[in-house]
Amino acid sequence: MLMYQVKKGFLYLYVPTKVSKMKKIYVLTSLVLASLAGMASTSNVDFPISISEPVKEGVTITITVKSENGPVKDALVKVVSGTRTVITAGTSDATGTATISVGPYGGQIVTLEVFHSMYSTYKLKDIKLENGRTYNVSLRAKTSTAEEVTADSQEKQDKIQGQIDGEVDSAAEAAKRKEEAIIRQAKLEKETADIKGAKEELQKESETAKQKAEELKKEAKELVAGSSTMTEEKRKQLENDIKTREDAAAKRKAHAEARAKVLEEKAAQVELEKDKTAIAAAKNDSNKAQKEQEKELKKAEEEAKAKEKAMKENKEKAEDDAKAAKEGAKQEEKKEKAKKNVEKAEKEAGKELKEQEKLAAEAEKLKKDAEKKAAKMQKFQEKLDKLDADQKKIDDDRKSLEGEQKKLDKKVSKGKKLDKLKDDQVKLDEKNGKLDEKQNSLDEDRKRVLKKMKD
Repeated sequence: MLMYQVKKGFLYLYVPTKVSKMKKIYVLTSLVLASLAGMASTSNVDFPISISEPVKEGVTITITVKSENGPVKDALVKVVSGTRTVITAGTSDATGTATISVGPYGGQIVTLEVFHSMYSTYKLKDIKLENGRTYNVSLRAKTSTAEEVTADSQEKQDKIQGQIDGEVDSAAEAAKRKEEAIIRQAKLEKETADIKGAKEELQKESETAKQKAEELKKEAKELVAGSSTMTEEKRKQLENDIKTREDAAAKRKAHAEARAKVLEEKAAQVELEKDKTAIAAAKNDSNKAQKEQEKELKKAEEEAKAKEKAMKENKEKAEDDAKAAKEGAKQEEKKEKAKKNVEKAEKEAGKELKEQEKLAAEAEKLKKDAEKKAAKMQKFQEKLDKLDADQKKIDDDRKSLEGEQKKLDKKVSKGKKLDKLKDDQVKLDEKNGKLDEKQNSLDEDRKRVLKKMKD
């Protein structure tokens, strides 16, 4: 009969002296195998630890955005990963300062991008974020801003208004445009507030994800602590639960990034609408200027015809006066006087004729200048029409990409083949980037044409 005793965590086995040597060997072999099995089972306890990771700490950075005119307000600041994924974003305040948080952050290489409709885009590539650091950004103004185009167009409109009396309709249209601008401004302010609210919601979701990670870590520790009494089936169930929650956290993060991208595109669309409104107003002013030039040309032609008719009538009158003087002179003295009158009338008629010829030449020159200017404006208008056609194509392409984005978002929401969908998202972002480059090039061409029209 075997006897055992547990003392200080060790198992002591007593073998009676009467037991045969063969049985002793069997008992020792069984004891060694049991010890090895215990070691093997103990090693499995550490498995949950391998699936948990320490929670990465977040960083908070400050970006100051300035230009040659001082701080820049409402600049869009983005932190973008190497795969063109937006990690976080924010906007600068009245002092040009934007404070944004990135959490958790593992020290990966990122790009800092700053956007504003009135300035060229700024990019600080391949940097590692440092907690508490301030990044200074200096933006350069574009060649011609939307506000400058609007101001120039307003000056032209005021000049034309001063030249034309009784044009009440133009004043009414200006008041209407001002009212529409106020409404658009209120709408843009509301959209900006919505974007800030959505940003706060994303930060809340990030905090929730962080709490979930802490819970997963705690459950992993509990799994290690209770592994000595846990069955294999229960252990697998807990591991599956942890994996399910990790997948859910990854999905929430993907959705948050997708929503951040949507907010970014929304803000870019708002800035684009501002530029389109300014360009449309400038185009309307250009059409008014062309019509005013046509009126001036017609008026000059009518004045030239009237002067030519008056010159002809004066000449005929002078000839009639000379003829009457000759026929009515009965005496030599009267004939001499009539002769002098005729000579005087002829001189005056010749002088008047030269004056009228000079005025006719000036009118002809004015007409040619007006025709040349009208042809130049027509050429610029044709360029603007072509740019409008190109703009329509870009808008159609943008609409097509938005449809692809919706389909991709729908697939992502199903949670299947996420790696492939991530590659598809990168390709779609590249398409959007190329389309943005086309849009920027088109806007630059349009601004150059408008500047030439102004000159």
